[in-house]
Parts: sequence; structure tokens; C-alpha cells
Amino acid sequence: MVERFQGYAKGATFVDLDGTLLTTNSLHVFMRRMPWTLLRRRAVGASIASLWWMTLRASRLMSHRAMKWHLTRIASRHYDESDWEALAEKLAEYANPRVREYVEAPRLKDCAVYIATAAPEEYAIPLSRAMGYDGAVATRLTERESDYTEMRGRKKLEGITELQEKEGLRVESFLTDHYDDMPTASAYPGLTILVNPSKKMSEIFRHSGVTRYL
Repeated sequence: MVERFQGYAKGATFVDLDGTLLTTNSLHVFMRRMPWTLLRRRAVGASIASLWWMTLRASRLMSHRAMKWHLTRIASRHYDESDWEALAEKLAEYANPRVREYVEAPRLKDCAVYIATAAPEEYAIPLSRAMGYDGAVATRLTERESDYTEMRGRKKLEGITELQEKEGLRVESFLTDHYDDMPTASAYPGLTILVNPSKKMSEIFRHSGVTRYL
């Protein structure tokens, strides 16, 4: 499936977000700021609702996916562009300097750079702009929670492939720190770079032919 893209002239680096491009969990930053952002918007009920969904998740009464859908839906209704940009600027402060140096190195200057993440595209796309990148392959908000599918695992590989077909891109490199990205790593073993992997993680990926580290 992937071989047909490797003849494309335009190269692209795809980089995972949490634990790879960022040294923190982006959703946690989003959650910490959310109630106060909503209060500044005078959306008191929405602020209380956001805390309610967070509490249900903390009590293990709701899945991570469901909580993320509810919070993203609330934010999408009350945030304006400046709120998302402020969040993106805050997240950019957690950028891993080694990863930034790699993806922005002179030898990659002719390559596009995309964030590939399970995080909501509502802040993944502004973050890509804040960092001077070309875009993001991220989780899209749906009307119904039952249709909400996170951009992880096989879904992330499909998202990257869809973007390749649309923009005419070949994969130059794929950076990740998580086993959820095994489908993409398996598709591009020689182009995948593990960021600060544990010994166990290195062994898991090595079986798929991934041997490059950062």
C-alpha cells in the first residue's frame, strides 16, 4: 500500500504529539485551562459541565474517549479562535528541543511537517501553525459520541495515507514514542524514529524492523 507514495517528489515528516513533539500530555493542559477559559467567556454552566465530565473520568465512570468528546464539544461551542491560539502557544512551550531540531534541520527544510496525533484537531491544527508546521492529522469532532474515533492505531495510518493521497506526499520520517503507533511504524519501519523509548518499547518496535532512535 505505501510503496506507491514513495515516488512522490514532496517529502513529509509526521510527528506524534504527546511524549514525542511535546514533553507533556496536551489533553491535561487543555483540561487544566478549560474551566477558567469558560469562566472568562462567562459560560458558567459550560465550566461546571466540563468539571463534571472530568470528575466522571477521574472516578472511572467514563471512558477517556467519551470524556474527550464531551470536553471538545463544549469547547467548540464556547471557545473562539483566540482561545485555541492561546492554548496552542502554551502547548508550544513544552516542545521537545531534540525533536524540533530534527524536524527543522536544514536537511529536512524542503520537507513538509505534520503533527499526527490522537489529540483533538481543534488545538492540534493551531499548534501546528504556532510551530510553523504544515498541518495536523488529528481526531475530528463528530455530532454523536458513538461516531467519535480517535486518531490512533490503524486510524492514524489511514489518516496519514489520506493526506498523502490528497497532497501528493511521501513519508520522509515518522517520529513516535508510543506502541499505539505500531501500524504506522510497521508500514514505514525504516523511516520510523523512536523518541526516548524505554527498553521494553525498543524491543517491541525492533520486532517490526524499527531500529532508529532519537
